[in-house]
Formats: sequence, C-alpha cells, structure tokens
Amino acid sequence: MASASMEQAANPTDPGYEHDNLHHVVITATCFAFVLSTTSVALRLWVRKITNTSLFLDDYLILGGLFFLYGISIAGIVLLYNGLGTHIIYVPPDNLVVYLKTLTSGAFLYPLCIACIKLSMLALYKRIFSRGPMVPAANIVGCIVIVWCFGVCLIGAMICIPFEKMWNPMVAGGCIDLPKFYYGLQIPNIVTDAVIIVMPMKPVADLQISAARKLVLAGIFALGIVTLIFDIVRLITLIQLSQAGDDITYNQVPPSVWTCIEPAIGITAACLINMRPLFTRYVAKFNWWTRLRSSKSSSAEGDNRNKPGTP
Repeated sequence: MASASMEQAANPTDPGYEHDNLHHVVITATCFAFVLSTTSVALRLWVRKITNTSLFLDDYLILGGLFFLYGISIAGIVLLYNGLGTHIIYVPPDNLVVYLKTLTSGAFLYPLCIACIKLSMLALYKRIFSRGPMVPAANIVGCIVIVWCFGVCLIGAMICIPFEKMWNPMVAGGCIDLPKFYYGLQIPNIVTDAVIIVMPMKPVADLQISAARKLVLAGIFALGIVTLIFDIVRLITLIQLSQAGDDITYNQVPPSVWTCIEPAIGITAACLINMRPLFTRYVAKFNWWTRLRSSKSSSAEGDNRNKPGTP
C-alpha cells in the first residue's frame, strides 16, 4: 500500500474529485473529543475536591487515559497538516513520509489509552464492590486487558519488518496483513468492553436499595454500551479502509475520527459514574432555591390577602 501511495502522490493528476478535502470533519472530531474528555475528567477531579477525598487508583488511570488521548489528538493534528483528509494526489511526497511515520504512533497510543480506561473501570469496581467475586473477576479481566495492550503494541512494532518499510517502500522487507491486525486489535477490545459492562449488574441487583435506585445505577454502569457500539463502528471503518484502495490520506478519515471519539466517550462514561456527589449537591441547591422562591411567593400572596380591600 505504501509503495502504490507514494507513486500516486508523486504523479498527481486531476480526477475531478467533488470534495478536495475533509479537514473540517477531522477538526470537528478532534475538538469534540478534546473538550468532552477534558471536561469529564475536570468534573471528576472537582468531585474529589468538594467531597474532600484523595485521588484513587481509578482516578490516576483515567488521567493516564486522558494523557494518551491527548497524544492521539496531537498525532491527528500532525496527520491533518501532512495530508489527512486530502486526496493523496495532492499530498507532496515529503509530507506523505511524515504522514506515514505519524500514522504508526496509533498502534501504540490507542491501545495504551483504551487499556487505561478499562483498567480504571475495573479499579472502580474493586473499590465499590470490595467483597465477593468482583475483586478476582476484575483482576482476571485486568490481566487480559494488559496482555491485549502489550500484544497490540508488540505487533504494532512489527507491522513491517524492517519498521522503516512503513514509510519507505524501497526498503526490502514485508508487512503483515492489515485486516488480520485490525481484527486482532478490535475483537478482544469489543469482548472485554462487553464483559466490563456486564460485570457490575449482579452486584447492583444484590444491593439493599430501592428498585428505582438500582435501575439508575445499572443505567449509569451501562453507559459503556455507547463505547461498545463505537468499538464496532471503528472495526468496520478499519476493515473498509483496508479494502478502499491507495487513497489512504482521504480514506483514513473515518477510522481517524472514531479513533479519537471512541476513547473520549469511554473516558466520559467512566467519569459519569463518579459524578453522583456533584449531581446530588447541585440538585439539592436547586431544590432549596425552588422552595425558597415558592415560600416567598406564598408569603407575598398572604400579605396581599391581609390588606384591606384585597379579595
């Protein structure tokens, strides 16, 4: 793919493309992911401040996930300035080399980011449900996530042998079958996400609280379903990319968008579970303000009725 892409970039012709670039799509997705994830983590830390509690392991892990998401976003910006969203025939060969070098970072940043988010969720489960089978179950799933992350990073480092062949097709060597790599990357990711979503349901059902509160808790934990859906969408876009031809800088946009948005949604879902004190505090303030307004209104109405001539 790299060889054909380099040749295509070096011999530009005008095929009459209807849309010259998709820069606006990349910029919108990157900004959305940045604002959503940063706001979610900031609110999570604010909860720790207003409840006067120290940071837990799950908080540090989610900060790690945010750090690697920033790395993904920075890589996306570098890709954008070197051809992402532009048809490859308009990308200078020097920019394409930078593009391909930067693209390799995704094989490390993405699994590290996703692993931190998953491990943060598991650490939270162990902290909330500290008794019963949840702790060993979380440890087992956590080990699987760590092995998956290590395996993806290891294979990512050997996508092409030698590694330089990723951006220099003139180097002798070979590259692995990308669709198989994508399946190996995303299928375990999807399965572990599904397991993590299901894990807290039984402990929540066993809690000695009202059915309504159980339903709310289960709904909050089930927010990860959105991330699971995005996992599947990302896998589909990666497979489509591997079959889309040599216009990689243009065809790479959907996978790049989902690579940025999926972790941001995962971080947000992991943070929402921790925001109950924030909602409780400000909902209580709102209710107090509403009751105060209602009390003042009732008092004023009573005073008016006591005035002479008032019906």
